[in-house]
Parts: sequence; structure tokens; C-alpha cells
Amino acid sequence: MPSTGFLKIQTLTSRAELPVAGATVTVSAVRPGGGRELLSLQRTDESGMTATVTVPTPDVSNSLTPDQPRGWTDVQIAADHPNYDGVVSRDVQIFPGVTTLQELYLIPRGGLPTDPGSTEDYATPPQGL
Repeated sequence: MPSTGFLKIQTLTSRAELPVAGATVTVSAVRPGGGRELLSLQRTDESGMTATVTVPTPDVSNSLTPDQPRGWTDVQIAADHPNYDGVVSRDVQIFPGVTTLQELYLIPRGGLPTDPGSTEDYATPPQGL
């Protein structure tokens, strides 16, 4: 039986860890075979936070024994802001009945000697359940 998990995202500056308001955040579920489904598109508030995103997940029983299919849903989160380089966080695991807080650290443009408008890309390793 399908279930749901929840996700909140906070965007922060990479140096001072101050909230980044007005960042555009997308959340996509990663489907078997590599396809993606858009789950949320929103802007962060003055605290750098998004509203809670509801994510369809497998039933919690999938996490109870090793011979079951995986018990979480992988999502990809991307954040963009005109004053910062973009960031993408891949393979973020969302578990049934759990609220996950994902912090994304945005680098101010001109903060590093890289191409303007570049995107930082992070992959989250799977849980060893």
C-alpha cells in the first residue's frame, strides 16, 4: 500500500549560513528507469524555507526486511536564485511518515573563481538499511 513522506527545504548562503529568500526550488521524484515527475515548484520565504512537500513513498512495510523492495522514494532538488550559483541535490531519500529537512547551501556569484551561473551538483548515497 502506498504511503507518503514529507520534505522541507531551506536555502542558506554558503559562507554565513544566512537564509536565502526568493530562491526558486523544484522537487522531482526519480522514477524507475530514470524518468522524473515534478512534485513541487515554489519560492523560499524570508527564512529561506519552502512549504512542506508531500512525496508519495512505498509502504513502510518495505523497510522491515532486507528482501523487500526499497522503502523510500528518491527525489532531486534544485535551487536557483539570481544572485547565487544554482545547486542540485540528487538521490535525497524520503521515507514514509517522516519529514525530511534538506538544507541547500548557495554560493554567491563571484564568490569562487568559477564560471558565472554554474551549478553545484551533490549526490546523496543510499541508506544502508
